[in-house]
Amino acid sequence: MKKALIALSAALALTSCGLSDPLSQPGIPEESGGKISLGGEIDQVYLTRANDSGFADKDEIGVYIVDYEGSTPGALRSSGNRADNVKHTFDEASYKWVPAKDIYWKDKQTHIDVYGYYPYGSVGDVDNYTFTVSSDQRSTPRDGELGGYEKSDFLWGKVTDVAPTDKLIKISFHHRMAGIKVSLTEGEGFADGEWASAGKNVLVTGARLQASANLATGEVHATGDAGTGYIIPQIKGDEYRAVVAPQQIAAGAQLLAISVDGRTYKFSREETTELSSGKQHNFTISVNKKPDGDFEFTLAGQSITEWENDPVSHDGTAKEYIVVNVETAGTLDECLKTAGKEASKVKNLKLTGAINARDFAVMKYRMTSLSSLNLKEVSIARCGSSSLEYSESGFNTDYWYNGNEAGELPSSALSDKNTLLHLILPDSITKIGQYALGNCENLSGSLIIPEGVTSIEATAFYECRSLTSITLPMSLKYIGDNAFQNCGFTCELLLPENLEHIGSFAFYSCTGLYGSLNLPEGIRHLGEHAFGSCSGFSGSLSIPDGLTAIASNAFGSCSGLDGSLTLPDNLTSIGSYAFGSTSLTGELVLPEGLLSIGSGAFSNSKFSGRLALPDGLQIISDEAFYGTERLSGTLFIPEDVVSIGKNAFVNSGIESVVLPANLEVIKDGAFYNCFNLGRIVCKSEIPPYIMNGAFDGVSKENFTVEVPESAVAQYRTAPGWNEFKRISAYRNLSVSPAMLSALNSKATRNLVLYSEGDWTVESKPDWVSLSQSEGSGKSSISLEFSQKPSGAPREGEVVFKLKDKDYRTVCKVSQYDFDHSEDEILTLQTASKGPGINMVLLGDGYSAKDISEGKLLADINEAAGHFFSIEPYRTYKEYFNVYAGIVVSPESGIGGVNTIVYNRFNTTAKDGGVLGGRNGTDDLLEILRYALKAPTVNEGNLAQTLTVMITNTAEYGGTTYLFDDGTAISYCPKSSRAYPYDFRGIIQHEAGGHGFGKLGEEYIVHNAYIDACCNSYWDLLKAFEKGWFSNLSLSGNIGGVSWSHLLFHEKYKDFVDIYEGGFMHSRGVFRSEYNSCMNNCIPYYSTISRELIVRRIKSYAGEEFSFEDFVALDNIDGRPTVTSSSLSEGSTPAATDRHAPVMVGKRPSIK
Repeated sequence: MKKALIALSAALALTSCGLSDPLSQPGIPEESGGKISLGGEIDQVYLTRANDSGFADKDEIGVYIVDYEGSTPGALRSSGNRADNVKHTFDEASYKWVPAKDIYWKDKQTHIDVYGYYPYGSVGDVDNYTFTVSSDQRSTPRDGELGGYEKSDFLWGKVTDVAPTDKLIKISFHHRMAGIKVSLTEGEGFADGEWASAGKNVLVTGARLQASANLATGEVHATGDAGTGYIIPQIKGDEYRAVVAPQQIAAGAQLLAISVDGRTYKFSREETTELSSGKQHNFTISVNKKPDGDFEFTLAGQSITEWENDPVSHDGTAKEYIVVNVETAGTLDECLKTAGKEASKVKNLKLTGAINARDFAVMKYRMTSLSSLNLKEVSIARCGSSSLEYSESGFNTDYWYNGNEAGELPSSALSDKNTLLHLILPDSITKIGQYALGNCENLSGSLIIPEGVTSIEATAFYECRSLTSITLPMSLKYIGDNAFQNCGFTCELLLPENLEHIGSFAFYSCTGLYGSLNLPEGIRHLGEHAFGSCSGFSGSLSIPDGLTAIASNAFGSCSGLDGSLTLPDNLTSIGSYAFGSTSLTGELVLPEGLLSIGSGAFSNSKFSGRLALPDGLQIISDEAFYGTERLSGTLFIPEDVVSIGKNAFVNSGIESVVLPANLEVIKDGAFYNCFNLGRIVCKSEIPPYIMNGAFDGVSKENFTVEVPESAVAQYRTAPGWNEFKRISAYRNLSVSPAMLSALNSKATRNLVLYSEGDWTVESKPDWVSLSQSEGSGKSSISLEFSQKPSGAPREGEVVFKLKDKDYRTVCKVSQYDFDHSEDEILTLQTASKGPGINMVLLGDGYSAKDISEGKLLADINEAAGHFFSIEPYRTYKEYFNVYAGIVVSPESGIGGVNTIVYNRFNTTAKDGGVLGGRNGTDDLLEILRYALKAPTVNEGNLAQTLTVMITNTAEYGGTTYLFDDGTAISYCPKSSRAYPYDFRGIIQHEAGGHGFGKLGEEYIVHNAYIDACCNSYWDLLKAFEKGWFSNLSLSGNIGGVSWSHLLFHEKYKDFVDIYEGGFMHSRGVFRSEYNSCMNNCIPYYSTISRELIVRRIKSYAGEEFSFEDFVALDNIDGRPTVTSSSLSEGSTPAATDRHAPVMVGKRPSIK
């Protein structure tokens, strides 16, 4: 069903083209955001229009554009919009839409909605655009006019909330009319050939011909009186198709008149016939011939399906294909002669039969006008290479070609053929040879590699800059060097799970690829620059276990990658600039087996937290961590490192560094401008050689360089080291955490002091007290803050000192004013309907300073606002109690694998960016104990209580933990990412979707069948057993999905269907709508998801669910009108640090 629905869509790409100097262009308003223009790409898999590209030359659409008023969408009016029914004509030669007049953005901030319809007409009232269905739909195109069949069609589409900054906007057109297909089949009683020669005809007799369309909603309905006319369908063989306006045909009314050799059969139905928008109504009539010569007509079958591909062309001249059957491979030129076609003049060619490399040479060299080529039905036969023929004028290359194996698209088959605009590859090929279509710079549209292809050789599609999307088959195992370098794709890239080899520069500089980059687990080779400069990718990146080395520049300058990085345990080397100039964030966790880090490997990246270098690391090359200013904490250089590369840590944010005993050289600028560096420990007995400027920019007077006691004198005189004014022997004395804070109420904190000997408290503020003031070795100490009077914050230091040494460490303490006390529970909302469903919002990683500045309550209130801003929670908000806890953490932020941040519930980012407690289930239970402090929460209703943990970090994605009884904790970071993966998106996806709704993921990251890929299949089955994730199905049958009752419901039938893909997999799992919050975090739950949420609300409230009441209250105004492949909102239309809910198991009682 998914493919059928895609078959209904033809997507127009709109691009927002910024002008270099808009104020200098005449007619452009001041502060304009630039011109709005339409591109020619039609984003579809199966074609609704008649030719292989979707729309054809000279097709015309009408476009309306409406400005937003602030954040509120504007209303479409008959006039006075930003654009009023501006005609756009398709220019196939340049593959773009030409507007009748230019349209400009209002300014650089105002968003727009875009409406489009086809075919273009004269519109008086946008709420009532009237037109008439053609009564003779057999008529063919003539003198630029559409044929009757397509003239009767009506396509409509809308894209919402388009920003002037959006790079790509696509509007998907859908059939808004209804279709009728009548198939006449031969029954019994006919002599051989008699049925084929019989005169047959079909008329649609019961439908109204007048129609009215609402251009704001796309709704179409029939007008006028029934039974006043008839429709002659378009005919192909024994199939008769007609376009009709959506309407009802009364029970018993004649719908069809069918005649065979003059004998007529009047067809009617005993029940009302509902001709639905976007649906095709199929009737199969079997005809038997009686012995007396009369005919018997029997209804053999009827069904309602999605609109099938139209078999006719609405541009019969310009887009007419010459169909040539090549019976013997290598004879295409002879076949063209036999057909009376001059090779040099053929523009549009469809081949059947068998061809080989010689035939490709004919197409490449002799068919100089060839622009559209359909090879879908051909097979490719084996062929040897040709030899060059020499004459007085030189070598004759007209028929020079490389040989090919059977099933192989030959090397250089159509390379450098710039006349070629459109291509459909053969279904039967298994290999695409080197440079097969290289440098076909005008080859445009969607590139669909057929299933069965296992290898795409080097440079196969090199520099095909006009291609706009790519679909790779699951059979693919090998992608060669430069295979897609500099291609113009503007789409998501789904790499098949069977893929093993990605060559060097394979996708280099494919800057239009967007969404997540998900590498299949089977990858064994990833070449240098494989994805270099692919700046459009976003989200996290996980390197498969099969890779032991990351080649140079493999992901260099992928500046859009802004999630976390997961590296495999068996990785041994990272090449030069492999991750340089990316925006990858979070903690950088390097595998223990890593031996070398190449030049610039992580330069100018955005990793944060402590950098832990593996103990076995041997090589830190030049600029390895150049510009990593968000790194912090202590850096331990491993013992096997003998040299630190030039500029290795320039501008890094590290705070201290411990250098190993074997270190020999610190090269030029290694720690240049590390302004935060405040401690250096060097274990070497011999001072390492410091090259020019290694520590320039580091304050050399404000801290003590710690070295072995026996080497202090050498360091004080060694070049470079002698610039540090304080050098002394290394001692062990440290305190953890090194920073504590509290609100103005009395509070207790715990800390641990690590000491190599006896210690004492040298000084402290008088408003804190310690459980002990002296001790020996490692000690656990309680620190108590006294009640703070109102007023300014107070800060101080607790100074610990070794008794017999001049060596100190400090714990900083601070206390702040706030209107509420620590651990106070605030009631944000009390339920006014039902007994009250509980939601408890907590925070982790919010220090007392954060809370005193209002950050915690602001984030909690924002989260609650987001939760109830989406349907159905907005409508059913009054059923909820909402509470907030004033949770104080010792330190601000969250930790990671290498970085420990002391917060209340030990929240940390684990492998892959999964948020959770360092202590696993123990931390989850501690959160639930805290939630039980809320007035109406108790052990009995905890399973129906939603606990939302807001984590004080702008990084990572959300994570939800589900116990078997339904108890849920949703970790939701305060994301700063662009829409739709912002804080709102995470709250609605994690808390509203997973936590309360028990909904499953609908997005795709694996291009594979769910039951053949990983453990997700079993996880989904376990969820089904608990009654969860019912927005998904493992069956694609109408009767097997939980939303079957919605498929043909009047309110939902236009957008609820059965789409393949969900729960991270592209095949074998199904969802109900193309896009939703559980897919791309947009502010819209699918209809079945809304129903499931309302059912749960009613159940928890002790009320009976009524489907009729649900439908009456269900608000679908926010329904998206664009597909996930055409998202324009924000720059990240794909998974970003997203994780399926974590199934925790049985929950123990909370004590």
